[in-house]
Amino acid sequence: MGGTRSDLVGTIARAVVVGCFVAGGVFALVTRQLVFAGVAFLAGHTILAAAAVIQGQRRRGVGLSLSGIGWLALSIGLGSGTAAGAETALPETPLVAVGFGLVAVGMLLLLGPFGGD
Repeated sequence: MGGTRSDLVGTIARAVVVGCFVAGGVFALVTRQLVFAGVAFLAGHTILAAAAVIQGQRRRGVGLSLSGIGWLALSIGLGSGTAAGAETALPETPLVAVGFGLVAVGMLLLLGPFGGD
């Protein structure tokens, strides 16, 4: 009986994560405001990271957290660069670079072998 409750919680969590990712992407495409996509991706990654930590996969949780924060930084950097215009887009370049770096490090942590962290 405990397995069905766990399965239900897992299904609900997956649905919420998919909803965050899809809603953020659609909203960003429709409104052209990338920051909302970053916030939605961060929320989805945070839920996934919490689930990984609960399951004892700390490295996976850290990787998801870093990549979620990286997506938020990327979207803020790109969004503010396109809103400000081409002549002032250079100050946001470090934020884009930091975001890209965080996503890359997070993905490297996720791609490693999973086992007893």
